[in-house]
Order: sequence, then C-alpha cells, then structure tokens
Amino acid sequence: MPKRPRKWKELRSSVPPAQRAFVQRLRELREVSDRTQAQIAEAVYLAPTSLSNHFNGGRIPEADHVKKLYKILRDEAATSSRPMPCSLSLLLELRERALVKHCDCCAAGSPEVAERTPEPQPTTPGSPAPKPVRRRPRRPRVRVSVRRRAIPRAPAQAKVPVPLREGDRHLTTPADAAWPEIRSLAESLAAGRSRDADIMLWSAAITLSARDVQMFVAQCRAAGMEEAADQVITNAARRDAQAVLNIASALHSGEQYADAGLLLAAAAQGE
Repeated sequence: MPKRPRKWKELRSSVPPAQRAFVQRLRELREVSDRTQAQIAEAVYLAPTSLSNHFNGGRIPEADHVKKLYKILRDEAATSSRPMPCSLSLLLELRERALVKHCDCCAAGSPEVAERTPEPQPTTPGSPAPKPVRRRPRRPRVRVSVRRRAIPRAPAQAKVPVPLREGDRHLTTPADAAWPEIRSLAESLAAGRSRDADIMLWSAAITLSARDVQMFVAQCRAAGMEEAADQVITNAARRDAQAVLNIASALHSGEQYADAGLLLAAAAQGE
C-alpha cells in the first residue's frame, strides 16, 4: 500500500523564495520515512519542536544537522526501496542560497524578524491610531530529561601569579552577545525554576553554533553560574563528533582551556 503523503502547514508569506525552495526539498525528503517526527528528531540530536521549525520555515538548520538528517533518511529509503527526492549536494546548495540576505532590514534566513513587526491595521476616520505591538518570539516547549554526569576535573594546582595574557579563562565576551536570554536563565535559577533553566540550557547546548556555545559558557562563568556552564558543556558533549570538536576548538580559541578539557572528557564518557 503506497504511503500517504503528509499534510504540511502552509508557509508564511514572510518566508523568502530561496528558503521556500529549501524547505520544500526538506519536506520531500521527510516523506521517504515512516518514522514519527519525534523519532527523527532524536536521531538527529534535535528537539522535536526545533525540527518542526525547520520544516515550517521558522529557522534554517545547521549544515551538520542537514547532513545527518539526509544520511538517516537515505539509509531508511534504501531499506524500503524508496527513491531519494534530491542529492545531498543540492540540498546543501539550497541551504546556502537561503542564508543569503534578501534585504537590509532582515537577518539572513530569519523570517521571525519580519513577524515581529505587525502589519498596519485599517482605521476608520476619527479613530485613534493603533499602538505598535512588540511581540516576543515564542520559545519552543521541549520535554527533556537532563541527567547530570560527574566530569573528572584536573587536580588543583598551587596558586602562582600568572600574567594576564598567559592565564586561563580570561573571558572577554561582551554581555548578552551569544544568548539574549542569559538574564532569564539567571532569574529562573534564582527563583528555583530548575525545569525552565534545564530547558534553556539544553536548547543552548544542542541548537547554538560552536562559537555561540563558547560565548554562552563564558557568560555563565562571568555571571558566577558555574553549574549552568558545566551543564551546557555536558549537554553539548552529546552532539555528534564533528560538532564536539568545533565547540572544543571555539573554547580553545577563547582561552577557555579547562572548559575544552571538560567537554572532551564528557564526550569520551558518553562513547
């Protein structure tokens, strides 16, 4: 019996044409699998809501996630004798085109920026002008179970005066440079809302780029949130090997040598 195609949600008018073409190919690629969205998301190391966001044009996925998704679906299509709708090179090329900025007022591949500005409402003569409404982007609800693992730390060393240029963890990351919700995280931890904090930390570790993870860890260290920084490193260690190496390289470039060691140690324990 042939597989019934999925009924996809119509893309918003704010999605650029190049991104529409990329999302259409992603949807066609999704059709070759009989697995649920949650099962595919777990295999790609993404939250189900994040994967759904990619299929609906909310955000363009990272290249590593695209490659992993294609490999998983290609293997499944081979077992069920289904043809692949496109090649990986074409899919990556469409992704690069979707990342190109289409105007100066919008960020590349981020149609959410256009959504934050509401369309002008028609007014009748004599009625007051409507006030502008600023809408905050909705955060995806992610059901995660975070298991904290102990990470072996290096033995304490004697305190020796070290010049600033040669020391470790001299964090120069500007505040709120990588993750604007860093203050929300601090408020959640202070209020005892550990579940909200765990969701934020998981989302940061799994969805942010290597450079953004490095800056986020630096911000946590600078704000005195040591456990939060360690938890992000532990969660980031569950990503694929190439992503872990990229994050470790970013931490090393930021002179966060101890954090890079913790990341590699956590990744080695998970193998």
